[in-house]
Amino acid sequence: MSVLIDWVSETNTLGGTLLVAMPGVGDVGKLAIDAVNTELDAEPIARLIHPSLPPLAKLDENGLLKPPHILLSRLEIDGREIFTLTGDAQPMTPEGQSEMAQSVLELFEEGEVVVLAGMSAEAERKDVFCITSSSEYRIELEKNGVDVRRDEPKAGVIGMAALITALGPVKNVRTSCNIATTIGNSADPVAAQLLLETIRRWWSLPLPVPIDATQRLANKLREMHPGKPDDLISELSDSPNSIYM
Repeated sequence: MSVLIDWVSETNTLGGTLLVAMPGVGDVGKLAIDAVNTELDAEPIARLIHPSLPPLAKLDENGLLKPPHILLSRLEIDGREIFTLTGDAQPMTPEGQSEMAQSVLELFEEGEVVVLAGMSAEAERKDVFCITSSSEYRIELEKNGVDVRRDEPKAGVIGMAALITALGPVKNVRTSCNIATTIGNSADPVAAQLLLETIRRWWSLPLPVPIDATQRLANKLREMHPGKPDDLISELSDSPNSIYM
C-alpha cells in the first residue's frame, strides 16, 4: 500500500509552515483548522489518498463523488504562504498511518510542521502546551516563548499526530505537537479557539481567530439534534459546563 497524491491545483510548490490536524479528542485541532480554511477561503492543493482510509466516498459541492482523502490546502496571508492538512478521518491501520505520516513529511522536507491536537483533562483545566521530538528544535521553540513540556502527556500520543511529530527528525522536518486540554467527550470549540490563539502568538502567524464558540455550538447542536437546537442551547447556557457540548 502507498499514498496516492492527487494534485487538484496547478500550485504544487510546497514549503514553509504546515498546520496539521486530524479528528481526535474534542476535535480540537480539526475545528481550528477547518475554521481557518473556511474564513480564509483556502485553496485545495492535493488530495492524499490511502487504501486504509475509511471506504466512504462523499459528494462534493458540485455533486460529484470524491474519494476518501486527507486534503492539503494553501493559504496566503499578507504575502506569506501557509499550508493546512486535515480530513474527516485518518487511516484505520498502523501501517496506513505510518505511510501517510511519512508522505506528509516528505512533502515538507526541511520545512516546519505544526500539529494541533487535544488531550482529555478535567473541566477546570484550560491549558495549551507543546511537545517535540528534537532537542535542538525544542531549544529554538523555548527561546521563542513556546511552552514546551517534557513530562506530559504521560500516556504518550497516538495516531498520525504522534507519527508526524515523532518522525520529523528522521525526515529532516521540524515538527511539534501542540495540545489543548479538553473534557474530550464531544467537540470543544472553546479549546479550539484557545489553541488557535496560542499557535498564532507562538509562531507569529498572520492568522485570524475566526471561531465563534456560540455559533459553532449552535451548528453542532443542530447536527446532533435536528429540530430542537434552541431548547438545547438554552439548557446548555444555564449549565456551568456549557462550553463543552
